[in-house]
Amino acid sequence: MKKSLIILLTIVIFCSCEKETKIDTNYVIAKFQENAENINSLEYRMQRIDTFAQDGTVWNNTGIALIEKDKNDKVFGFSFYGKRDDIDKEYIYDAGKRFEISKTSKTYEVEPGNFGFIGSPGGQMVHQNIFKLDSIYKNITLSETQNSYLLSYEFENDTVYDVSNRLKVYELNKTDFFPIQIKQTSERLGNKSISIAKFSDIKINENVTLTIKESKQELQNYTIIQPEKRKPNKLLSKKLPLMELSDLFDKNTIIKVNNNKLTLIDFWEVWCSPCIASFPKVESLKNKFESELNVFGIVSEDYENAIKMVEKKGTTFQNLIGNNELEKEFGVNSWPRYFLVDKNGIVQKEYFGFSEQIEKDIKEFITK
Repeated sequence: MKKSLIILLTIVIFCSCEKETKIDTNYVIAKFQENAENINSLEYRMQRIDTFAQDGTVWNNTGIALIEKDKNDKVFGFSFYGKRDDIDKEYIYDAGKRFEISKTSKTYEVEPGNFGFIGSPGGQMVHQNIFKLDSIYKNITLSETQNSYLLSYEFENDTVYDVSNRLKVYELNKTDFFPIQIKQTSERLGNKSISIAKFSDIKINENVTLTIKESKQELQNYTIIQPEKRKPNKLLSKKLPLMELSDLFDKNTIIKVNNNKLTLIDFWEVWCSPCIASFPKVESLKNKFESELNVFGIVSEDYENAIKMVEKKGTTFQNLIGNNELEKEFGVNSWPRYFLVDKNGIVQKEYFGFSEQIEKDIKEFITK
């Protein structure tokens, strides 16, 4: 009897060990994906804390988000409703359109949606990794606490935007593998940025309290505000204003932006990723048309890091120090912004972001 009992216990222990699941990164990733695939609609509260690399400014915002998967959506793959607690507006993205809603005035605006809408106050409550983990990375490790798994990702440096030491940590609930917190850190020009998203009051599928459709139905009682057509810049077809600005590398040296030949003016800032990404393209234009084209960059903030950025990128076109008054005079409220001035000093073209059209226009004006 005793011998039989020992054999039985041995079998039980062997079977238990055989069935024990190996907890590793592959297992945790697979469970996260399995859980995410079963979510069609999701509602949660978020606290988002952003520390910016440029000056250490901290944003600490809270709000709510409702997300509904949409396999036909080409921008995000889902629709969403978002509201930040400190902003008296609501934001909806659905069917390729973006809605900005004011309950106070009972009005709303609607425009074609794009990826930039994720940066709106409501969009900031929508985390892009809520349904998927990163698939491209340098290294990944797994650790755990009593109630959570921590997937720590290390990424290659981003040489385009000069971002280094890129790390991301997902803290996942051991029960349902839903994120408890997602923390991202990186460095740019020696300054560290941190973004922390903390999730709470999570409701999934049939437990959500609202739908995108219901949110949009309220708009039937609201007044739509028609978008204003972008007004032509007041400087177009007029003489370039007198511009005598300090050189970025030597404030005591004053540079006059003269009109002895075709001139491209580039308004940029250190915090503007598209500006930095366009540097090589602007540099290429400067080198390609060196005898026919002047190129001036103008930066109005954070001169110390602007110098570091120019040096790191190896940019050789001349950069000058601007100011808010100059930006207002040129109507610059988005970056990068480019202006093409002909050899007679007339402002001929304005460009909202870099495009191939700039080179086409340069060639056209050179031949005139």
